[in-house]
Amino acid sequence: MKLFLKGAALGLALFSACASATDATRPDDHAPIGVMGDHTHHKGEWMLSYRYMLMRMEDNRDGTKRLDESEVLISGTGDYRVAPTDMDMVMHMLGVMYAPTENLTLMAMIPYVENDMDHVTAMGGAFSTESSNLGDISLTALSSFSKTSPLPEWLWQLGLSFPTGDQDQRDLTPMGNSVLPYSMQIGSGSYNLIAGLGKNVSRERDAFGVQLRGIFPLDKNDDDYKVGNRATVSAWYSRLLNQSFSVSVRGLYEFRDNYSGEDPRYAMAQATNLVPTVDPDLRGGARFDIAVGVNWLHSSGHRLALEYQVPAWQDLDGPQLETDSVLTVGWQLAF
Repeated sequence: MKLFLKGAALGLALFSACASATDATRPDDHAPIGVMGDHTHHKGEWMLSYRYMLMRMEDNRDGTKRLDESEVLISGTGDYRVAPTDMDMVMHMLGVMYAPTENLTLMAMIPYVENDMDHVTAMGGAFSTESSNLGDISLTALSSFSKTSPLPEWLWQLGLSFPTGDQDQRDLTPMGNSVLPYSMQIGSGSYNLIAGLGKNVSRERDAFGVQLRGIFPLDKNDDDYKVGNRATVSAWYSRLLNQSFSVSVRGLYEFRDNYSGEDPRYAMAQATNLVPTVDPDLRGGARFDIAVGVNWLHSSGHRLALEYQVPAWQDLDGPQLETDSVLTVGWQLAF
């Protein structure tokens, strides 16, 4: 967490003297599509959006070291009877933004999540599990500081996510119809505070920006655990190709805490070292990603965007599946 705070302070220092972005008439007036809550709207304006996000995870990691399956399983040098080998997480995100005043924009995000994880066993077997359901819906307010404040051009966001996502996902495993582990559950089960600070700066032929954002669970859920705090700092640069297209590059640092408490439904699996994904102390870590993207703005106001990111560095509390790539494709329309 100290490293995240240092990165946040550096980002603030680098951007504190910059001017704010202009009205959204260019493809790079919005941040790359992987950034949430980067802009506001004029009074009475609406925006609808849809994002498709695919996160691909493959191979296990402990700290910065990648592990072979034999280093996770008891049939080799590891401690577990089952090891995850890869996972795909797909999120469909519907968004609605509305500005009731000139300096306040409200944002609602409605996610639907689909997970698919493959496993191998110490006995040489293999199996897959799946889960899908509505995720945690969030409501967020976005606004800029007053002109008399020390940060008059910065955009702040403050919101709350609600425990609408399911925590009782089950599937067939070699142990029968089982409650799936933490990473396959859809919702957090808790109310989560969302807080952020950011800035997007437009110049004649390019734009750049920064955002700091955190998601903080407020209490344990009904299953007696709390997911870890999550904090990110992101900085990007985009370049206009013409009045319709821009390209971007972004750096993203993400920190995740381990979970607090334990789900009692995993007690036996954890006591027997069944699989690392039921251990609340193996959920945290940090990584730094590099992302490239493109924005396209049509004269009608429809905006299409794509961003592809890959980790340059990962340090995980493992064994834990590492992230290989994240693809985000989105559509936006303001009216």
